[in-house]
Amino acid sequence: MMHLILVIAVVIILAASYLLTCALCRAATRRDMLEARWREESAGSVSEESHESA
Repeated sequence: MMHLILVIAVVIILAASYLLTCALCRAATRRDMLEARWREESAGSVSEESHESA
């Protein structure tokens, strides 16, 4: 009986770790996409400003 409880606890811990890892990876990917979009928009506004002053 104790062995079964231990196995269930380990499975629950592994599942929680896997879900947390997936959530962190998705958050990092989303952050990277937002940063890339922000860099593109910043670069676009800089090139537009230099274009206007020329």
